[in-house]
Amino acid sequence: MKMVLAAAILAVLAFGEVQGVRNVCEGKNGKKLVTFSDTMEQIKFPCKYNAVRDTVCGSYRVTVSPGNMLENDRNKLYVIKSIWVGVERISDGLKWEGRTDLKIARKYMEGLKDAPFNTKDGALDINKVFEFSKPTADDEVYLKEKNGEFKISFSLYDPYGRWHKNSRFSFECYSSNFVPSDYPVQMCGNGTKREVKTFKQSMEWRENRQATIFYNVFSNMEITQTDYNCASAQRAMAKRCVQKGEDLRYKAANLCWPLVGKPPHQRCISGNMDSPISAFRHCVEFVCSGYSDLNSCLALGDELDLCPELPEVSETVKATCKPDLFST
Repeated sequence: MKMVLAAAILAVLAFGEVQGVRNVCEGKNGKKLVTFSDTMEQIKFPCKYNAVRDTVCGSYRVTVSPGNMLENDRNKLYVIKSIWVGVERISDGLKWEGRTDLKIARKYMEGLKDAPFNTKDGALDINKVFEFSKPTADDEVYLKEKNGEFKISFSLYDPYGRWHKNSRFSFECYSSNFVPSDYPVQMCGNGTKREVKTFKQSMEWRENRQATIFYNVFSNMEITQTDYNCASAQRAMAKRCVQKGEDLRYKAANLCWPLVGKPPHQRCISGNMDSPISAFRHCVEFVCSGYSDLNSCLALGDELDLCPELPEVSETVKATCKPDLFST
């Protein structure tokens, strides 16, 4: 009996199911994701991802999808540009979908908008469910469930420090009824440790965890990518790669992620006035074609020229379509 009781207590504590416990999924500085297990993951790509998806918090089911971008002035830093929020009340199925971004939030702070989130869809009356941050706040906007079950916040970023220097979002669940979705349904996982490593091991992959994260994000067709290059990379990973085998999809993630995730590659491509996410897209398309897509090869060759060698890919591009490719 004691062992059963102890196991039950540990299970409760593992998921934070104690009144007032703060279960947090948080994005920091546009590239770091702190999961429900307090694990730090690197989210280095200028695209959307499901940080939280269909997680039960109190009376609601919550989804939070941030959208990253490369900071325009220096093109070196990742910034959280937007967050899309979906809330469903479990008792009656009524939903609300909304979105905020750097412009919407800033206009609200300056008194040019009535609310810090734009309503996109849904019949749930947000005025009865949420309270919003005051427009005079100088660092973030938020929506908070009126009974204190959860809070979703979004911070502005400005490279010159006129608004707020940190790029951040957070979802905080304060309810005792907290049932998070598993990884990779949501990147913040279910609160257990080693989720990325466990998934990687289940697939019998040996490469790094960054490749696993890229594989999970860009092979997920349930994420609506609004950026053309992000959507194209997603289609290539989810469809073209699968036609040639599951292992090729993971190979594309493993070979191509450094173009947006490793500073030497990302900054060199940006410094040559090319787009890292465009290079990533062309890389995924080229690898997923079994190195037969000449259009992607030519485009990628131009983007890789005069930049650090990308293992296997640069050599194959040079042999296939761009013999004058020069790697540093």
